[in-house]
Amino acid sequence: MAVYWVEDHFKKGDRIKEFLLQNPAVRFVSLVGVDFLGNDTDERIPVDVFLKKREEIYTGGIQTDGSSVSLEGIASLNDGKVDFVIDFQGRWIVDANPDLLWEGQPVSTLRIPIFFRHRGKLVCSRSVMRETQDHLRRTLLPLLVQDKSFLKALKVRETEIDDLYFTLGTELEFWVRTPAARVSSEDLSLSQTLKESYWKRVKGEVRSGLEEVLLLLGRYGLEPEMGHKEVGGVKARMTKGGALDDVMEQLEIDWRFADPLTTADNDILARSLVREVFRKRGLEATFSAKPVEGVAGSGKHCHVGMGLLLKSGRRINLLAPVGKESFLSSWGYGALMGLLKNWSDINPFVTHSLTALKRLKPGFEAPICPVASLGRDPSSPSRNRTVLIGVVRSADPLSLRFEVRAPNPHTNTYLAVSAFFLAMAEGIRYSNGHHEESLHKELTKAWGEPSPYLRQDREYCTDKDIFTDFPLGDRERLFGRPPTTVWEILEPLRALENSESEVPSLYRNTPMDRTILLSFKSTVLNKWFREVGEKVVPEIRSSLAHMERSQRENSLDKERWREIEEAREEIVHSDKGHPSLLESLENAVSQRDGESVSSLSRRLEERVDRVWELYRLYRTNFWEEKR
Repeated sequence: MAVYWVEDHFKKGDRIKEFLLQNPAVRFVSLVGVDFLGNDTDERIPVDVFLKKREEIYTGGIQTDGSSVSLEGIASLNDGKVDFVIDFQGRWIVDANPDLLWEGQPVSTLRIPIFFRHRGKLVCSRSVMRETQDHLRRTLLPLLVQDKSFLKALKVRETEIDDLYFTLGTELEFWVRTPAARVSSEDLSLSQTLKESYWKRVKGEVRSGLEEVLLLLGRYGLEPEMGHKEVGGVKARMTKGGALDDVMEQLEIDWRFADPLTTADNDILARSLVREVFRKRGLEATFSAKPVEGVAGSGKHCHVGMGLLLKSGRRINLLAPVGKESFLSSWGYGALMGLLKNWSDINPFVTHSLTALKRLKPGFEAPICPVASLGRDPSSPSRNRTVLIGVVRSADPLSLRFEVRAPNPHTNTYLAVSAFFLAMAEGIRYSNGHHEESLHKELTKAWGEPSPYLRQDREYCTDKDIFTDFPLGDRERLFGRPPTTVWEILEPLRALENSESEVPSLYRNTPMDRTILLSFKSTVLNKWFREVGEKVVPEIRSSLAHMERSQRENSLDKERWREIEEAREEIVHSDKGHPSLLESLENAVSQRDGESVSSLSRRLEERVDRVWELYRLYRTNFWEEKR
């Protein structure tokens, strides 16, 4: 019988040898750490070598060169030794390779989670999340004990308290497609508008792949809860042989929540399973936040919660209201206010790529403003899909949680969720001792009303549609102008380049210290400069070069083509003393001039979008030449 993970009693000492001997299909061991970009390490240590060096490996005797992982400013070329420290509390997964049979069984690898250690300090995404939860327990439990009125309302005595617990659940969205699928963005956009795909029936290899993924998630103990079509996609084309071609579908899978570290590890496992399952079926799975322009991108909504564990084993949701007359408890209001107030300091860990920014645009069910929705009244919960944070609840108080809608599949869950909880804790410290009624009034205040905690020139709560109910000017006045480039998003962390600048208050005296923040900032900036210079510039130049002129123009067509040519000249064609936008952008990237790269990128995006809109109008005027 196949085995999918290692029980805890097999992890320590010689028991791991017993496990490996009982499961001869496990031929390799991989030590899995996660760097600041969210990349997980993967190597193959033959089992016999692992067993010979088990004691050395268990005591941190395996190292890597720091250049192999993204730990900018920490592990350098002249100080690159990074130790692998075994995580005995994490889930040890058995990863089978269905493409390689050895003695009749799929060759399998035991994936053991680890932490990175540099100069005696743990420095990786997994360690930040674990240490953040420990930090929150140390700082929040004393606050809870001090708030006698809250404990009384919860009907809990101090002596009954055992621990705080934190929960995380994710919704993983992704696209599956036939390699080089020929589906047009216009067809996809129309399908989205007509809601032809959302929660519709899946067919063929997409159905089989989705069902296999759900079954595998169950085998690995993730307790899958649902898999379905998402908003994007079109009907596939049937080939003469009866197979489906030109597949382009968006799917979502959900599994049961767990503690944050386990959920983040499970997220990596789930993405790996999805890729492999659909690859076997001739389909490509992509987790890009915005794989196709003009249609919905892929999100990874994160559901965060926290509660109190009593010595009796009973659990109490600390965010849920004590009575029926309120939306949230005092801690719940504080936690939500902390998330909203600190979003600009959180956002670097959520949205730090070009595709992530493309997803967060009006009209695609992705949030663009730091605002929350509570519902119309406590007895009538609503789900506003246009806001950043929704309050999810049911008849069971334990189910109440916050749904943060900005993350995408490539968001580093470990760092982003750690920032979520730190922000929630800051808000809780403010709300401690306050009544629910006063906190509700503060959260739902109008623009211009003063607040002891929140900004006066902001609103933080609405049940309206952010995209359609607010003109652009009103939306930005009420909720703030969203950043449009990675450079703008990283502003709170870029300020730390000045050694005299203070760490944002959210992260002071926490595991997300100055070293971690600067390392993450440098890692993301390096990636951004490379993406702009090596991907964006060549793609724009290539795409504009492939625009074709028709031989059957009328006067309207000639006018449109003249506008297209003028725009292309500005974008691509340099003259003496007058560099094109692309050349200017390339120069700014080579000089690592982030301010110029940011402003030029915004100008280029506007110009390129305009060119393609003109070209669309131009081509659609020739019915037999439509593209």
